[in-house]
Amino acid sequence: MVSLSNQARTIPRLHLIGTLVVVVVLTLALGSFFSWQYIEAHRASISRLEQVVTRQVEARLDAEMASALAYLEFTRSRTEDTLRRAVVEPVDAAMQIVEAIHARESGQRPDAEIQRLIIEALRPVRFFDGRGYYFIDDMSGRFVLLPTAPQFEGQLLPDNRDDTGHYIMRGLIEAARKPRGEGFSRYRWYRPDDPSRMADKLAYVRYFPPYDWLIGTGDYTYEWEARLQQEAIARLRSIRFGESGYIGMIDAEGRSLLSPSAPELEGKHYSELPPAQAAALKTLFSKAREGGGLVRYQWPNPATGQLATKLARVETAQPWGWVLVAAVFEDELRGALAHERQSYEAASGPRVHGLLLAMGLALSIALLGSWLFSRWSGRLFKRYHDENQAQRLALQVQAESLRESEDKLATILDSVEAYIYIKDRDYRYLYANRRVCELFGRELEGVVGKSDEDFFDMQTAANLRKNDTPVIEQGERVALEEVNTTLDGKVERAFLSIKLPLRREDGTVYALCGISTDITQRKAMEEEIRHLAFYDPLTDLPNRRLLIDRLQQMIAQGARTAQHGALLFIDLDNFKTLNDTLGHDQGDALLVQVAHRLRACVREEDTVARIGGDEFVVMLGSLGLQAAEAASRARAVGEKILDGLGQPYGLQGRAHFSTPSIGVTVFAGRGLRVDELLKQADLAMYEAKAAGRNTLCFFDPEMQAALTARSMLESDLRLGLSLGQFMLHYQAQVDEGGALVGAEVLLRWQHPVRGLVSPLDFIPLAEETGLILPLGAWVLDEACAQLGRWRADARTSALTLSVNVSARQFHQPGFVDLVIAALERHGVDGGLLKLELTESLLLDDVDDTIAKMSALKARGVGFSLDDFGTGYSSLAYLKRLPLDQLKIDRSFVRDLLTDPNDAEIARAIITMADSLGLSVIAEGVETEAQRACLANQGCHAYQGYLFGRPGPVELLWEQLVPKA
Repeated sequence: MVSLSNQARTIPRLHLIGTLVVVVVLTLALGSFFSWQYIEAHRASISRLEQVVTRQVEARLDAEMASALAYLEFTRSRTEDTLRRAVVEPVDAAMQIVEAIHARESGQRPDAEIQRLIIEALRPVRFFDGRGYYFIDDMSGRFVLLPTAPQFEGQLLPDNRDDTGHYIMRGLIEAARKPRGEGFSRYRWYRPDDPSRMADKLAYVRYFPPYDWLIGTGDYTYEWEARLQQEAIARLRSIRFGESGYIGMIDAEGRSLLSPSAPELEGKHYSELPPAQAAALKTLFSKAREGGGLVRYQWPNPATGQLATKLARVETAQPWGWVLVAAVFEDELRGALAHERQSYEAASGPRVHGLLLAMGLALSIALLGSWLFSRWSGRLFKRYHDENQAQRLALQVQAESLRESEDKLATILDSVEAYIYIKDRDYRYLYANRRVCELFGRELEGVVGKSDEDFFDMQTAANLRKNDTPVIEQGERVALEEVNTTLDGKVERAFLSIKLPLRREDGTVYALCGISTDITQRKAMEEEIRHLAFYDPLTDLPNRRLLIDRLQQMIAQGARTAQHGALLFIDLDNFKTLNDTLGHDQGDALLVQVAHRLRACVREEDTVARIGGDEFVVMLGSLGLQAAEAASRARAVGEKILDGLGQPYGLQGRAHFSTPSIGVTVFAGRGLRVDELLKQADLAMYEAKAAGRNTLCFFDPEMQAALTARSMLESDLRLGLSLGQFMLHYQAQVDEGGALVGAEVLLRWQHPVRGLVSPLDFIPLAEETGLILPLGAWVLDEACAQLGRWRADARTSALTLSVNVSARQFHQPGFVDLVIAALERHGVDGGLLKLELTESLLLDDVDDTIAKMSALKARGVGFSLDDFGTGYSSLAYLKRLPLDQLKIDRSFVRDLLTDPNDAEIARAIITMADSLGLSVIAEGVETEAQRACLANQGCHAYQGYLFGRPGPVELLWEQLVPKA
């Protein structure tokens, strides 16, 4: 190989020759490239033009098809409107005739003769090409006039149906009740051309009040649809677009409906056409059956008489099933393309000559420039060669000096106790000192080129990559603590790391230098100190300091979310006695067991803390938005703790019993202080101590009183049920003459201390606790027993008793058997027992409700809908349910004489009950004026203070004598 110093003159010559060769080759290549590019551009232009023209034609076909479909849909939608207008006019004319005859003959002739005149005047009238005629029915469903079937005249057929099950006569009667101009009815009737089949028919009727008649006429929709179809075909026949575009149509059977270019084909099936036209129509028909779209086919060109390709858009028009074809000859596309090709051929010659001339001129200029550049670069190369020789000698001296410096630096870095390393931009180690190699257990050669994934677990490697990225990518200085775990996961160490970017002269970062110090032992000591500062060393529970910190956080969170929290201050009863008798070591053992049980009584997110001696605090959060709800939940946790801590403890092999006293305070909102909450819970705890220990008390006196009162009421309710403190009162139910016909049973509680307790106080509690089930069973049994006693006296044997039934009682699985058993036990006729149900009860599982009511109805038991009008008052379930009676609520009776709305509601209830075949009774009748008003409206049964207040059964005897 010849040395570069011996080629100082040869290299410039070679450079000149190479430059000339490259310039010539590049010039020829560029000329060829631009010529090829011009040809390809023109080809692409022709292709794009063809695509654009094709897309324009396809878009035009789409637009014409959309327009045709829209017109057909518009035409189809007009069918019923056109028919409606057509049938209204003859009916209005008939009504004028009927009204004129009635006005003229009324008072002069009997009604029967006038009716005959009207019938015979309308019988011969025909219209709609002989299909139209007048019919007359009465509103009960009897045929009065039916010219096409006079044998039915006089027959009552309200339930006649068409082949779809539709009630024809009922639909006409319903239409006759509508205002004038709205009395239309759709049904199916026998076709005149095929009496064995029915077809859709639209009728219009009007009501003639003097004779309770409906008078009307109708016509078949398919006749009017066919008329409008012919109008649509005529309209589409006139559409043209482009030079050869038009709209064609094929019916659902494959017959040509419209062929503007060949009208002689219309009406023929494609199998009956000449071969070319038959193949084309079959292709179009098949495309429509596949869902439609673009299709090409052959069709005779009228201009040449030869077959030519047509492009068509095919769609199916529903519901008629017509196949619409928007078509155009593709010959229209070729004119624009031929013109473009001629323009290119005319312009290509001069362009080629100009290109060759430009290439020659460019080649000459390039050769001259290459020769001048070679002369200049030769002189420049010689100067560079001389300077390079001098620099090589200087670099050899500098390399020796740098090697000595690196050896000294490596000795210094290996002697320090810190972990020092350098990583490149790919996060691979370029250098590691002795401490890093010892950490990895490898020599330097085994570290260089490796990444953190080779020495640490995945989480540590990912964390180190995240910490290194700001240094390498942004050039930042980073100082932070890192916890690194070895690849096998056995060793975990903490480091204080400082990471610096290494930069080139231009400021770019090429590497990272890290210096890490092992702080594992220091972190362990800090964690131990922190644990001792915030946790109780005996029970490992949070201490007072950590409790206060968490309580402050909960107060702040509650202020934002409006959630309630609670503090439970727990003190062990007689703990000092345990310490004095068994020793402090056993006292500590008890405290550890208490801590364990407290943790088991609360949720994971709640806090259990020991704040000193035998005192514990439980902090509960997220107890609800309402104070009462939060208090109830706090009480539940407190009772759980009472039960848990009240279980025996094992100390020195023996069972030891210990009980707690618990104070509870519920809190929420802003402005709360930690010390104040702890004080409130502490005071409540002392109240628990004063109350006899082994209990819990709330700090809030009102809440405490309310919870205590509810708990006592529930206990008294259970006790009262077992001791028989409940009794039945009866309120009379009378007829319009004031005679007693029955009574409503009302439950009363005679408490030995509270006195007579209102049902409003104990019935909701009984519902909530489930005591309503035994209470309700007792009431039913007592009511049946009373009916059994009345049966022995002729004056009372026909009296009925109404018993209110709650939703929970009614929906219990054995309710039907319970009622039947009570009837049979006392030998009572089910017809004397009436169960009063509420509207809300009926809406819950309607099918189950109907089944139970039907089962009891079969035994004669009656049902009354209580407080009707105050709830949903749905006619839908009124029709389905086997009810006997509606009870007008006292809220409507109270203002019956002063509030027109209440009067109208009462009248509507009475009218509706009468139409449904139900009886009506009004409750809360207190004045004679109210009774008289209800009687005038049709209500003839009453209950209220006017006839007697609720009381023992003996008071009912006064009602046996009717009022004068």
